[in-house]
Amino acid sequence: MTVFDLDAIPQRRAPSPRVGGAAVALGAVGVVAVSALYAISPPAAALPAQPFQLAEALRGALDGATTMHAAGAIGVVSDIVLAVGGALVATIVVQRGDILAGAGWIAVTLASLLFTFVDAMVGFVLTPLAAAADGGGAFLGFKRLFDALFLLSTIALSVGAALALSREIAASSLALGKILPAVGVAASAAGLLASIACCLGLPAEQGVGASVAASAIVFALIGWRLASAPRATPTR
Repeated sequence: MTVFDLDAIPQRRAPSPRVGGAAVALGAVGVVAVSALYAISPPAAALPAQPFQLAEALRGALDGATTMHAAGAIGVVSDIVLAVGGALVATIVVQRGDILAGAGWIAVTLASLLFTFVDAMVGFVLTPLAAAADGGGAFLGFKRLFDALFLLSTIALSVGAALALSREIAASSLALGKILPAVGVAASAAGLLASIACCLGLPAEQGVGASVAASAIVFALIGWRLASAPRATPTR
């Protein structure tokens, strides 16, 4: 074989987003279910409610023990699966030359990892502390941490999704079309505004929760589309 004998060079497949897309779809479907459980739980305990009221949060953590535990149990698994999928898609997008979109997918991945702590606290920490005879002080600390991480995660998700999906609208590297990314960007903008409002002490927690649910639906559809994409053809 000579250096010019190209037919003898082993072929390799171009990166395919199918596995990453499947993980994104599966994880996002789980987040949709988690969002529904959050929605039917007492908002004072399960959302970063503003202004903060300790008595209502304590009562909500007890009243919503069942749904909050279910949300946490499903959420910690779904968040990890979504994070793995996001990391795989980010790698492929970067390999295809779109650094900004890759940065957006990395931010989505980091947001998913942060949400594992949020879901772990809502499912396994807040209610036991609320039920403990001397758990009031610890509950206060963990609830404030829960609120801060919830808002930080939503901001990271909103910024990351907006960056990744706006790049898809401008110059698609994943063949997602225009409509689905545009809906995702709109949900991201709403989530960012609602999160900032909560950080300023305004009662916008329902908007935060709704934006996470809407973004999860969009990513479930995006993941399904990526997972069902045709197999990549071999490249030299």
